[in-house]
Amino acid sequence: MKLKLCYINSMSKNELEKYRSVIKKDLDKLEKKMDKLQEAVDLLNKRLGKHIDFIDETYDSLKNPINAAKRFLGR
Repeated sequence: MKLKLCYINSMSKNELEKYRSVIKKDLDKLEKKMDKLQEAVDLLNKRLGKHIDFIDETYDSLKNPINAAKRFLGR
């Protein structure tokens, strides 16, 4: 860590600005990637929630076959 600090301390103001610019661009790229990942996670979470609800509804009807048969026959 000290080597990096010494290197940064020896940089000119112009070099530091360029370095900051590169870091900012890298951070912006990472932020965009994180946003895309978050969108994907949100979508998968929504889809998984729907699937779990479907499974729960399916198994609920199988737990009580008489009610399931009544619903199927419309009585």
